Amino acid sequence: MTLDAVIGDLERGDVLIEGGKIAEVAPRIEVAGCERIDAAGMIVSPGFVDTHRHVWQTQLRTVATDWSLFDYFVRMRCIYSALYNPGDVYLGNYVGALEALNAGITTIIDHCHILNSPEHSDEAVHGLRDAGIRGVFCYGLFGNPTLPEFLPEEDASWRVPDLRRLAAQQFASEDALLRIGLAPNEAEGSTFELIRDEIRLGREIGAHRISLHVAMGRYDRGRRIVGSLAGEGLLDEDLLFVHGSALDDEELERLADSGAGISATPETELQMGMGHPVAARALARSVRTSLGIDIVSNYSGDMFAQMRLMLQAQRGLENEQLDAPPRSIRLKAREVLELATLGGATVAGLDAIVGSITPGKQADLVLTRTDSINMVPATDPVGALVLNANPHDVDTVLVAGRVVKRGGKLVDVDWPIAAEALAASARRIREGFKAAPLERFEQLAAQVML
Repeated sequence: MTLDAVIGDLERGDVLIEGGKIAEVAPRIEVAGCERIDAAGMIVSPGFVDTHRHVWQTQLRTVATDWSLFDYFVRMRCIYSALYNPGDVYLGNYVGALEALNAGITTIIDHCHILNSPEHSDEAVHGLRDAGIRGVFCYGLFGNPTLPEFLPEEDASWRVPDLRRLAAQQFASEDALLRIGLAPNEAEGSTFELIRDEIRLGREIGAHRISLHVAMGRYDRGRRIVGSLAGEGLLDEDLLFVHGSALDDEELERLADSGAGISATPETELQMGMGHPVAARALARSVRTSLGIDIVSNYSGDMFAQMRLMLQAQRGLENEQLDAPPRSIRLKAREVLELATLGGATVAGLDAIVGSITPGKQADLVLTRTDSINMVPATDPVGALVLNANPHDVDTVLVAGRVVKRGGKLVDVDWPIAAEALAASARRIREGFKAAPLERFEQLAAQVML
């Protein structure tokens, strides 16, 4: 499954990798003196691209199982975020990136709003880098409450020089797997002037992508951020709009014209009242569109689940809108697979190097087994990937030609040690939650959200 429009799908094929890049793709390649990876009986596809995740929340898995967005704002953004020390951030990002790789996600955009100090910033980057994932680290400019009283941060002026420091020190090489990005303050809850200035800041420091939450369904405030940015001449392809369920047709057309991208995160949007995922509407209007996981504090961190939910939720919506039983299904599984691979790479601004199995691109590949009880027989490989597979079927994963998962196990990862450290971090954070002024934050949230 090359996702390359020229090469197409090969019922049987070989991929030659040299120097971390794809050198050749053909039905059969004769070459000697190289390592051979036997992919017989597997589906070979490009690595998945997750264009929106708050990776730091990994050790809070399951706490948000029954949360609304209101609950998330109160508990996650106002309380749990204050309790993370730099070591917690490292573990969350390290294990979160490993979880992504284990599921075949080779590129991730980390919208990181847990940067409570320069040490937090450094450890967030170190966690991603140590895991070996490709991605864009979007530095979050918004502050979190401070301990011990859970009071608002008094002075956030340190963040801009810290962003500049981080960009200069840790993202100087354009050849590295990670690139610097920016996550400005919440666009729906800030003045337009602030968001405008922060976007300009991002471009000044060379942010590869600028990630903004916008137009979140029932929580939309009618700010029409897209139109305002277009009016200022700021709408461009480096902007990544997340969620966007309340974007109207005119705004989608503006995005298409500018080359800006959208990341739909189906599971959080459907659970938390952020509206029906916008992906299909955006696709229909030629907007660069992708899928994101968002948070693992309430569900699994794999792209298989998001593809499946996106596809079937949209099919259900369209079927309900018909006046008669459907004669055929409009949205096809291949379109959703493209959202999760080449579409994500395009939105991330990385389609020249990843997203398809194309000679000259980086060898970010996933080998998915088809011999499990949920995959036999894999008659349609597209359907198998989108509607049947899960992370346990991912046998082998490569990032830039380096094997990071082999034979169903992550390479050079001492999982028992990492799991124990993550669990200890989670226990300490949850214990700290008990002392938080929950009622005070609920009253605050009611004023600004409901």
